[in-house]
Amino acid sequence: MHKTFKSAFVILLVLGLLVIMTVPVFAKPNPTPPSTSLRDPVVSPMKVGDTYTTSIVEVGYLKGAVQKEDQSMAPVGRTDEQFGSNAVVVSDLSGKEKVKACFYFSGYNYKWAGNIYRWSGTQWVKQVTTITNDPEATPMACASGLGNGTYALIIYYWGPQEMSSPPPVFLD
Repeated sequence: MHKTFKSAFVILLVLGLLVIMTVPVFAKPNPTPPSTSLRDPVVSPMKVGDTYTTSIVEVGYLKGAVQKEDQSMAPVGRTDEQFGSNAVVVSDLSGKEKVKACFYFSGYNYKWAGNIYRWSGTQWVKQVTTITNDPEATPMACASGLGNGTYALIIYYWGPQEMSSPPPVFLD
């Protein structure tokens, strides 16, 4: 009886494993983007009634950007930094009209820092930047009083250096 029970148990176990390994799995696509995807910057007028136009520019199409060995995009002449998201071009402001631009900066609390910069035609010029949270508590880098131009969030890592190889071991 005990031997029959063992044999039946082993046969059921093997059949169960076969069924588990051969049953097809169906997955449906996730309609929402993953939380790691970058969101486009948000631009708002400084005064109600100010009119302007914005367009989003992918980092790969920015003037003043170079591709690094790790495939990230860096500002010209500053390879220790990188672009934190797509850039925004603000246009059609007239007279004293100004805007506020905010860039989502989810890495801010994870040893990343950064500022908003404006492309001058030859270099990226740092703008006065403040870090705030949106209603969902996502950090945002914002700059106010901006005129017509191309703006980007440029970020850098200030945490401990990552080691590319283990440290040498010294034996006495």
